[in-house]
Amino acid sequence: MTLGWTDDLIGSSAQGDINGEFACPVGTTGIFSFLAAPGTENVPNTWKAFAPLGFNGTSLNVLNPFLTPSSMINGAQGAVKAAGGNYSLGLACTNLNGVAVTAGFYRSIVVTPVTGAFTVAAQADVVVTPTPTPTPTATAPAGTTGTVALAPTTANATNGALALTVPAGAAATFSAPSLVNNKSTTVGTLGAVTVNDGRVVSRNGWDLSANVANFVNSTDATSTISKVQLGLAPSVTVAGTSATGVTAAAAQVAGSASYPAAFASGAAANTVGDSVLNAGLTFVAPQEKAAGTYTSTLTLTVVSK
Repeated sequence: MTLGWTDDLIGSSAQGDINGEFACPVGTTGIFSFLAAPGTENVPNTWKAFAPLGFNGTSLNVLNPFLTPSSMINGAQGAVKAAGGNYSLGLACTNLNGVAVTAGFYRSIVVTPVTGAFTVAAQADVVVTPTPTPTPTATAPAGTTGTVALAPTTANATNGALALTVPAGAAATFSAPSLVNNKSTTVGTLGAVTVNDGRVVSRNGWDLSANVANFVNSTDATSTISKVQLGLAPSVTVAGTSATGVTAAAAQVAGSASYPAAFASGAAANTVGDSVLNAGLTFVAPQEKAAGTYTSTLTLTVVSK
C-alpha cells in the first residue's frame, strides 16, 4: 500500500475494523504518534517526529489515532520526508512525562525522498512492550537467605528557568561589501547565542524571535536603510546543543525581510538543556544610498510556549 505524506491515515488494532481500539497498559499516562528509525521505537528522545494523541474517554484505550506523517509537528518530519528511507510509523503508550514507553504499535514504511510518498510493509501490527522481569530462580534452602527492607526517600525535581544567553558586547561579523547586480552586498555571521531551558518538570517548550531596527549611517543620521534589507538565515549548532526537538525558522530574504521574525523553537515535552543557535546575515543596500557604515541592533526574545 502506498500513501501520500499528507494523506489522512487512521490507525486500528483490528484488520477490517476501523474502530479497533489500542489498549495501553496500566500506568500509562500519555499517548503519542511517532516516526522512528527501525530499532528505536521504544526510545522517545530518538524519535524523528511525534505528536500527542488522546485516550478514549477515561479508559487507557486509543480509538482512531491520527497517524498522518505531516501531522507530527514535533521533531523533524520535514527532514524525514526530504531524506526518505526506512522508518517505523505508529503510536506509543508512555509514562514519566513521555520519557518511557509502556507499549507501542507500529508498521514499517519505506519513504520516497522529497515527495514523502511511503509504502507500508505487508505485515501484522508489531507490539513493543518493555522487557519482562526474569523469572526468579528456585527458592534457596531454609536458613540460607534473608531480606532487608529498602525504603529510599525521593525528592521532587525543581523546575529551573528559561533564559537567553548573549555574549556581552556581542557584534555580528560582516565581510567587505561587493557589488552583486550593481547592489552593495555584504554577508556575515550573527555569532552564537544560547537558549538555556532548565524546566525539567514542566517541559513547556519555547519560541525565539528576532527583531531588527532600521540601519543608520554612522556619519549622517538622516541617511537610513530599512531593516527589510537584512537577510537572516537561522541555524542550530550541533556542538554545545544538549536539548532535542530544536528547529531553526525559515530564512528571511534580504530586500523582502519581515521583522519581527521567528528565529527558532524548542518543542514541548522534549529533553531540556542548552540550544546553541547562530544565523547567516546578508545586507543588500539600495543603489541610491551613500557608501558608508550603517549600524543597527538585532534583538532576540525567547518566550515559553
